[in-house]
This record gives sequence, C-alpha cells and structure tokens, in this order.
Amino acid sequence: MKNKCLAIILTLVMVLGLAACSDSPDESSGQPDSSGKETEDKPAQETDADNPLAGLAVKEDGTPYLMGYIYNETGSGWMSNNTSYVESLWKRAGGEFYGFCSDYDLNKEISAMEDLKQMEPDVILVHPSDSSAIAPAVQSVMDAGYPVFAVDMGVIGAKPDSFIHADQVEMGRACGEYMVENFSKENPAVVLEIAGGLQQDGAQQRQKGFHEAVEGVDYIEIVQIIDGNWESSKAFDGVQDAFERNSKINAIYTHSDIMMQGIIEGLKVKNRLVPAGEDGHIVICSIDGDQTGMQGIRDGYVDAIAENNPVMHAAVAVNAMLSYLHGETIKEDYLLEVPVITAENVDDSQWWANLPEGDFDNWPVMEQDFCPIPGK
Repeated sequence: MKNKCLAIILTLVMVLGLAACSDSPDESSGQPDSSGKETEDKPAQETDADNPLAGLAVKEDGTPYLMGYIYNETGSGWMSNNTSYVESLWKRAGGEFYGFCSDYDLNKEISAMEDLKQMEPDVILVHPSDSSAIAPAVQSVMDAGYPVFAVDMGVIGAKPDSFIHADQVEMGRACGEYMVENFSKENPAVVLEIAGGLQQDGAQQRQKGFHEAVEGVDYIEIVQIIDGNWESSKAFDGVQDAFERNSKINAIYTHSDIMMQGIIEGLKVKNRLVPAGEDGHIVICSIDGDQTGMQGIRDGYVDAIAENNPVMHAAVAVNAMLSYLHGETIKEDYLLEVPVITAENVDDSQWWANLPEGDFDNWPVMEQDFCPIPGK
C-alpha cells in the first residue's frame, strides 16, 4: 500500500509539472465566503479521459448532487489544500459545492448545519473546531436524513456515516519515538509540549500518542503543556513563557506545523534558535508536513515531522461520498498512513507540501487504494 500511494504522488507531481507549463484561464471557486455568500460558480466539467470522476456527482435527471463542507479555517496550508482539492474534485464530478468557514466559531458551524438542512444537501462533510460540541448538530442533520462524513477531526457523541483520517495517536507516537531514539540517559530531554486546540479529538489523540511513547522513559520529562489552539501567536507567547520558567528545555513537541512560525520566532527572540548539529540546538518534532514545517527541516531547526496528508484526505473523502451516493458499500472508518519526514528525505517528491502550487483544477484525480472511484 505504501509503495502504491508513493507512486500515486510521484505521478501527481509529474503531471502537475507539465500542467504548470501551460496557460489556463482563471475561474472563480464557487465557494461562499465566511458569511456564507456564494461566489460565481464554474460549469461542470464534461466527460473526458483525463477526468475519471466526470458525471459521478450528477443525478439521473441531470441535476447535480449538492455537497456542503463545514470547516474551521483556511489559514493553514493543510486546510487550504484540503478544502480547495475537495471542491475541485466534487465540481469535476459535476456536483454543486458549498463551503462554510467558521473561523473556529462553533455557533457558525451549528448555524451552517441548519442552513444546509434548508438547502437539502445530498451529503455533508465536516472538519469541526470542537469535536464534542458539534455532535448535537451533526446528529440533528443525520436524524433529518442527511449523510454526514467527517475528515481529519472526528465527532465525539455522534457517529458520522464515515470518518476519513490518519491515526492521530500514531502521529503523536511517531514524534515521541523520535525523541526516545535521539535522547538518552546521558543526554536527557526536557520537553515543552505545544498542543493544538485540546477541545478537538485530534489534538487529544496527538497528545495521547506522544505521552504513551515517552511514558516510563526516565530520560524524557514533559515540563510544561501549553494549549496553542492551533495559533502561531499563542505558540510564540508560549515559548516565551516556557523558557522564562525553565531555561533547561531542550526539546519541543508541537501538535501541528501551523504553529511552527510562532515557535521559531519565539526561539529566535530568546536566542535559542540553533540549527541541528550545533551546541544548544532545541530538538523540534511536529505533525502535518506543511511548507513551513518542511522549510524548518531544510533550515536545520526542525528535526522530524509526522506527515498528515490533506490531499489524500480529500481524495478519499470525495470517493467515499460518491460511493455512498451510488449505493456502494463504504467503511465507517478510513485510516490513512503516517510516514515520518526528516532531513534525510525532506526533498522527496511524495510529500504533499512538495507538490507544485497553483490551480487545483489542474491537479489530476488521485486513484488511490483506500477508497477507489465508484464503479472501479
């Protein structure tokens, strides 16, 4: 499976490289802004050999299937890649797409759920900001007969039709195991943990995996845990506070690269930003593998990242929703892989952050094994 997925990403990079050499007209996204106002939609793509999704999000009477996606932010590389690729794939399948960004406002997410019920969607995708608090709203729309899929972050207290995610516990465990392997009794680790929003199940699981990996290891001590709420500014403040309290900190575990800029800037202000191989280096382990984290590895400041691939999440989620609409059996749980990125492999082409940036509509359809395209 790992080699197959690797080949898929390599093919994606090659095709994108060719696509970048040609001119293509600009088209509007068709995605509402945070207020829910819809922008101009783009016409559905016709059937063609390069688009194996063509027509799959169109009903027998010719009307498009409506998919609503409720997500908590678009500021991170993870979410912007995921939401844009989901939208592009759904439209290429001929469907209609509505996106609602809550900016971490739970009330907006609940309101969006109610708005979608009025629109009578065919399927709903959610990336919640609060896994427990969103559950009643999710259950409400499911009770009304609308299928709900969750991606990356789960729902606690309601059971969506399917959950597409990587193993969040394994991500944290991979970072913990890296520290176990790279510290020793002669060189003990004094760890600062900068968590994501601990109201989300993903952050809770990333914490759980890391703690399990280092539990009982007498040369690793977690001296402070800061809830950074996935915000770089809070990570910056947290680094300032932590190093004022304990100057012996020599390792940082962060739940996401979205907070990496704040961590690096915070270390710089405290005169503790030292590249790997030099005295005083602070070992940093993170999760996601976005452009900021990858650059941190290249610069020598970040040591290891457990990759969480938003592009693969998008491809599997879209296929799962289409499969459901076509009456095919789907899994309640799609569990993706968790590879680790270090200085030795950071420039390999399979990582999502190394994909050429540009028009998502020129990205080819990923035919992966986790959830194949319906009918295949």
